[in-house]
Amino acid sequence: MNTLRRLGGMSRIAVRQRMQFRFDFMMTLVSTLMFCVLYYMLWKAIYMYGSGQVLPWEQLITYVMVGQTINFARWSPAERAPTYAMALRVRSGDIALDLIRPVDFQVQRFVEAAGFFAVEMLWVNIPALLLLIFGLGIQSPPSLAAGAAFVLSLIIGFFVAFSINSIIMMISFMTTNTFGVQLAKRAMMDIFAGTLIPFDFFPSSLQTVLTYLPFQAMAYIPLSIYTGKLTGIHMGYALLEQLAWALVMIVISRLLWMKAAKRLAINGG
Repeated sequence: MNTLRRLGGMSRIAVRQRMQFRFDFMMTLVSTLMFCVLYYMLWKAIYMYGSGQVLPWEQLITYVMVGQTINFARWSPAERAPTYAMALRVRSGDIALDLIRPVDFQVQRFVEAAGFFAVEMLWVNIPALLLLIFGLGIQSPPSLAAGAAFVLSLIIGFFVAFSINSIIMMISFMTTNTFGVQLAKRAMMDIFAGTLIPFDFFPSSLQTVLTYLPFQAMAYIPLSIYTGKLTGIHMGYALLEQLAWALVMIVISRLLWMKAAKRLAINGG
């Protein structure tokens, strides 16, 4: 119980820290809506002048718009703060204070990330989704079951996203700077996670490759559930696959942490 209270306290501290920068989150909301409008006009032009439709318009635009609101690779406080802060703490040597705390280092980062995720959900994701539903006519989930499964899938996707960010944090132990890696990761997530372009638009060979990568668990599976593409038993299998990827990525990030911690050098020490 004492451990849970400590973890809860750390998460609340992370939330309070980020809430001090409300303007940052407001600008994230504005930029998210701007990109949503741009992508809306882009896809509308593609469908207006395109010769064939891979997906029905309503399903496609719902997929793309919701994908932007839940984008785990978004250039936002919740995305950049943990990894950039970690690189800064490695350079300054403050990382030593994190390592001597009685709570596991990765657990510390997880509760902080969960706090950031909760704040961004309240300040960015939910408001943006509601504005898109009422402003652009984006469809809501086809059923209560699909809505509940979407929320569950989104939570599992957060674990996968955290594991990938955790791996980048481990890279900062050796490079002390993750700016370039963050940019590369953001570009990869937009394509390989299916946030911007549904997998249906890729060649069949590339679709096969993408289904064997963990990135689909961050966006493609949750969005496919939201739009009704995955239903019934297929939705259940997709959630199990997503959960398996979350466990695999957590184990990989844990193993990398154990290796990186042995090679950590602080101020030349």
